[in-house]
Amino acid sequence: MPELDLAHMGSAFGDVLKTVALCSIRLYVVFMVLPATAGEALQGMVRNGVVVLFGMFIAFGASWQGVDMLTPTMWTMLTIKEAIIGLMLGFAASTVFWAAECVGALIDTQAGYNNVQLTNPLSGQQSTPVSDTLLQLVIAAFFSMGGMLVVLKAMFESFQIWPLLSPLPSMKGLSEVFFLNEVDNLMATTVKFAAPVLLVLVLIDIGFGLVTRAADKLQPNSLSQPVKGAVTMLLLALLSGVFIAEARQFLIPMDLMPRLHKLLPAR
Repeated sequence: MPELDLAHMGSAFGDVLKTVALCSIRLYVVFMVLPATAGEALQGMVRNGVVVLFGMFIAFGASWQGVDMLTPTMWTMLTIKEAIIGLMLGFAASTVFWAAECVGALIDTQAGYNNVQLTNPLSGQQSTPVSDTLLQLVIAAFFSMGGMLVVLKAMFESFQIWPLLSPLPSMKGLSEVFFLNEVDNLMATTVKFAAPVLLVLVLIDIGFGLVTRAADKLQPNSLSQPVKGAVTMLLLALLSGVFIAEARQFLIPMDLMPRLHKLLPAR
């Protein structure tokens, strides 16, 4: 009898570990896609520990009955399903971060500093100075304003809409919503936030162009880039508060689950 009890406990413990591993897939993909937790922002071992910790909370709240009956093919399908849901959830929550990087890249291009490539300490990739600054500003605001708590809540709620052992969600509207609405939202947000600074920089270029035509021997073009750089820094300092205030709805994505439900409607 003790041997049977130990065997039963070992089998139950194995089912729990399998459930934790299955729950962690969706969370791990979200943490890999979301710039606030990806790359150097939350490094490997720390990220893995956080994912497993949250996966344990979800696993102990879910039912692991039937996990021991899963075949390798079913495990593969469930892994793909969890990865797709995590990818879509991470994409829907990352729009504001990518928009900040795009805004910074556009400003640096117009200011003439796009050739100055720096290594972003948060991602390990090359980025421009303003792009890196805006990304770090948005990440700091995201954590301080409680955006991460909203994302965690959405991840927990996603297991109610798409349970662990449920089939793959419907992919019918994925291409339309994903490639049109979400990408259009990203581009519109980028243009809206970058337009004021870009307009000022274009006016500076026009002004120096007129001065060059009137007095080309003075060679005023050599002064245009330092002036645009100084004006850019001044505008960013003045408009950073406005930028965060306007991006509040994206930093605290309360509509994250409705957007995700449009991407992947439950069967």
